Formats: sequence, C-alpha cells, structure tokens
Amino acid sequence: MRAAMTFLGRMLLVFCVVEGIASLARVAALFAARAERPLAERLHTEYDPELGWVNRPKVSLPDLYGPGASLHTNAQRFRGARDVTRVAPPGRVRAICSGDSFALGYGVDDDATWCHQLEALEPRLETVNMGQGGYGIDQSYLWFRRDGAALEHSVHLFTFIFEDFARMGATSFFGYGKPRLRLDGDVLAVDNVPVPRTGYWVPWLAQNAHFAGELRSIQMLRGVARRFGTGAPAARATNADIPALAAAVFAKLAKLHRDAGRRLVLVYLPMQEERSDDSTAKLRAFVAGEAQRQGVPFLDGVTALRTVAQDDIPALFLAEASTHFPSAAGHYTLRGNRWMAQWLLDSLRARGVLGP
Repeated sequence: MRAAMTFLGRMLLVFCVVEGIASLARVAALFAARAERPLAERLHTEYDPELGWVNRPKVSLPDLYGPGASLHTNAQRFRGARDVTRVAPPGRVRAICSGDSFALGYGVDDDATWCHQLEALEPRLETVNMGQGGYGIDQSYLWFRRDGAALEHSVHLFTFIFEDFARMGATSFFGYGKPRLRLDGDVLAVDNVPVPRTGYWVPWLAQNAHFAGELRSIQMLRGVARRFGTGAPAARATNADIPALAAAVFAKLAKLHRDAGRRLVLVYLPMQEERSDDSTAKLRAFVAGEAQRQGVPFLDGVTALRTVAQDDIPALFLAEASTHFPSAAGHYTLRGNRWMAQWLLDSLRARGVLGP
C-alpha cells in the first residue's frame, strides 16, 4: 500500500511538472505571436506623479511615425517646437486643443495635426496642442487645469473619443498607472496619486504583463481569491460612476472658463467605424445634454463624418500597417486631419465662437 501511494505521489508530481511546462510553453507561444511592440508614447513621455505620464520638454524625434512625420515638443511639453508665451500675441485668438492621441495627432507630422491646421486655415488663430496619447477625460482635464489654464486664451477645444470615458474608471492604461477621479459630494477628488511608478521600471514587461494571466497557476490563484473575497480591489469605477464624473468635469471646465471670460467647446472626435455604427449615440446624446445644461457648444464629429461619401472614408484614417507602432490604426491621416480642421473651423465660425 505504501509503495502504491509513493508511486501515485511521484506520478502526480510528474504530472504537475509536465502541466506547468505545457502552460509555460502555451504562454510563451502566445507571447511570441502577440506581444506588443513598444508604444510610440514611450519615446516622448515621462513619468508624472499627478498625471501618470506627460510629454518630456524639448523633444525632437525626426520621422517618428515615418518619413516626414516628425514629433517635437516645446518647453511647456506641448506638441510643436514653438514655445508658448503666457500672454497671447496681439491680435490673435488663442485656442487650446485638449484630448488624447487623436488631438495629439498620432501618426502625422507636427504641422499636419488638425490642431495646427486650424491655425493654418485661420490666420487669426494661434493654437496650442495639449493632446496626449492614452489620456482619458480625467487626465485631459487635470493636465489642462495644471498647465493650460494659466495661459491666456480665448477658446478651449476639449475633445474626446468614446474610449476616453471608459478610461476615466481605470487606474492604469497599458500597464502604466494613472490617476482616477471620484465624486466626494459635489467635489471632484483625485485618487491613486502619487501615481504608482511601477510601469516605468520595466516598460516592456508592464505593457505585456497581461500574458501572465494565461498561466494556469495565476488563474487558479485568482479563482481562490474570488471565492474567498481576497482579490485586489476593482481597478475600475462602476459604469454608473462614469457619467456623473464626466458631467462633473464638464461643469468644472464650464465654470472655470465662464469666470475667466473664455469659451469652452466640447468636441466628440469620430472614429472610422462610427460612420455606420450607431452604438455611441446614447453617449453623444448625453454629452449634448450636458453641454446644453452648461451653456457651451457641443460639436458632434460623428454627424459630420456621415456627410462624407463612403468611398472617401478610408482615406481619412490610418490603416493597420501604416506605422511600425501598435495601436496606430484608426487615427487620422494627413487628409483626415485636414478634414477635421476644416469641419471644426466651419463649426466654430457658425457658432460665433471666434468672434466677428
């Protein structure tokens, strides 16, 4: 009997070792096939304890996205080589462009971004590009409040895509820590600050850490943790929290600009699939309602995109293999940025935002 138990024990041990090796081999194969290449943002950003990450100052990256598609940042960490004075130039209408990578102008040259092209189309304008890859509405708001609000300006284009709302509920993005807003009564409070710096210790590992979840041992431990209620606290706010947080951000921005005599404009930037997919209609209607409540203009890019002929749509958006960086597909091409700038300018003029 004892010999039989010893034999079974050895067999169980061999089985566990073989199972472990098989699990590791499976994860290694997945990693080899699907591991993410470094994000383009890693080349021009650095850790920020309040925001998670932000552009480094005075960066020069010729041909970052491809031939002729360079990226520069100025001394204030905004995109573009030109520094911004605190006081707007005489006779110019300064507009600040806030948002994520669609505002930054991912994939195109500094001068090709829709924010810069607004200035090229309307000589009275001076634009400031405060777009940053991966930002949610929360980070765009926090960065503007910290580094943009003190600049003299007349217009603030606060832009966002559908995903920027979901990002508000997270404490990390691609493995990099970020702040998270919460409502304490009527007060917007900020959690997860100072933002954990762990994602910057081994960036490549942080970006691909999700592959560890494929290991059988990790899955088993997670199951045990869920069963006994010992898992880590949720990394996301509930879906019910996000509309209230977004509404609070819009209200804070509206009051800030109203008190300073400036114009806030909320802008929904369209993605390619929204030309025919109406799944974001409810969200856009929510933003329209909040804009009306705050007395600020709302520009819906999806409605504008649907006026473009279907055959012309692909030319406005980057294709999958357009750059060697991940997550490039779907951003605006040079032509897409031009279309966006013209639509925005026409809309701002129609709303009287730029004055007579």
